[in-house]
Amino acid sequence: MSPPSTDPAASPSDRGSDVGVPAGGDRRTLHQETGAWSWVWLTVLGTALALQAAGLLLPFMRFAVFIKGGEDYSLLRSISLLWEGGLYVLAALIVGFSLIFPFVKIIVLGWTWLRLPPGPRRTHVLDWMGSLGKWSMLDPLGVLVLVLLATDQWAVAATTYVGVYCFLGAVALTMALSIVASALDAGRRPQPRLEPRRRVSLARTSGRESVAAIVALGLAIALFAGALGFPFLQVDQFLLNDNAYGIANVPVALARGGNWSLALLSGVGLVVLPTVALLAQAWAWIVPATPLSHRRRWQRITWAREWCMLDVMAVAVILFIMEGQGTIRVGVKDGLWLLIAAAAFLGLSGWLGSRAAGVGMQRLEHSGAPSVR
Repeated sequence: MSPPSTDPAASPSDRGSDVGVPAGGDRRTLHQETGAWSWVWLTVLGTALALQAAGLLLPFMRFAVFIKGGEDYSLLRSISLLWEGGLYVLAALIVGFSLIFPFVKIIVLGWTWLRLPPGPRRTHVLDWMGSLGKWSMLDPLGVLVLVLLATDQWAVAATTYVGVYCFLGAVALTMALSIVASALDAGRRPQPRLEPRRRVSLARTSGRESVAAIVALGLAIALFAGALGFPFLQVDQFLLNDNAYGIANVPVALARGGNWSLALLSGVGLVVLPTVALLAQAWAWIVPATPLSHRRRWQRITWAREWCMLDVMAVAVILFIMEGQGTIRVGVKDGLWLLIAAAAFLGLSGWLGSRAAGVGMQRLEHSGAPSVR
């Protein structure tokens, strides 16, 4: 299944053929279009590559236990421990998402920027890169879980090293570069010659196609509100404080422990941007606008959703429950199921919403839907 398109108003033919090539036969690549600014983009991409390599080689964190002493962990060390422990599927997930894919994404982004002319192929590649980019955060979010559980504990301590910050910086830079490329690509797509100026709500013009998307959105909002307050993990080990954590107090706890980078990551990716994406989707369905404004709204919603880390966090927590109990034993709380369900419905509401919004905008453009006063 392909990821949601950044332009829900694009017709199916535009996404799967050469119909979407700009008029006039302009085949310039993004590198050729942007002139001197292209070298800035490529320099940042090279910086991301260097940071990614450093994150691979440098230690991520040091985990110390009272009496037993401490041990340093890096990405390669984590993979080795999983493999030695017989957790082959988990090791394969980390290898795929955190070891191989980040370098593949950088290479593909560079190739797309330098070599691909405008058209559905370039748009499709950038859509995939945007949708999958956040999954490189799987291992850093596993580190976040361990650091979180060790916060305010006297018998265990987790200290983050420069490796995790290099890794986070590399992933953040490539995600930002992907959005820049997508925005430039969207500006090259053909627009209707006569843009309707009627302001219409998508819920009205999309008709029955919007029902499933709006229901999924309502469930996503309710589940996310529950996940914010209900704890998903609780420390369950002798001599350790039985701290419990919900999504809302994860960044607070990390900031209190002095882990400001991880606090920022969790605050933005787990709280702020999911809230923004859900409220923006509700706004997009209700508030009337022209087709052009609707397209811009949904494109921005898509970019915000690319930074929502609820689904990656849910997988990281599950992986910790399966393989991390040797470090700190935890108990699963009801909030974990709310977190998983909220992540699923956030993705589903975005996917259904993008499809239904595209139907509504095409109807407005081609059939002259009545205006809303």
